[in-house]
Amino acid sequence: MPKIIINSSIKSNTDEEVISNLKAILKDKKITYKNRSINVSINMEKNKVILIRENDEMKITLEFDNKKKTKSFYDIKTLGLRMNVTVKTKKLEITNNSLHINYDLYINNEFSDNFEYNLEWSDI
Repeated sequence: MPKIIINSSIKSNTDEEVISNLKAILKDKKITYKNRSINVSINMEKNKVILIRENDEMKITLEFDNKKKTKSFYDIKTLGLRMNVTVKTKKLEITNNSLHINYDLYINNEFSDNFEYNLEWSDI
């Protein structure tokens, strides 16, 4: 399993999270890493990405398909609650060592926020 270093950012209208120089694993177009207490996996296909963020309290699964709306979900484990979310992918770009996604998130058919996710990686 090739070890890599990742740098990422996710920006919304109200917040920004930046990760710098975090160790991860890249295997079969799947990147996995742990950021604080959250396990993250990113499955990359030709025109589609599935992002899963999970810990003991929650699990969010987002599916991105270029210029399409997709159904995804957000589980709040501590409450036994599943919320259906819709992802409208505005832009999806995958290169040899980067990923860029611009998307809108809808919860219960109501607009929640716009996000821009950038991820870059390099071999250790």
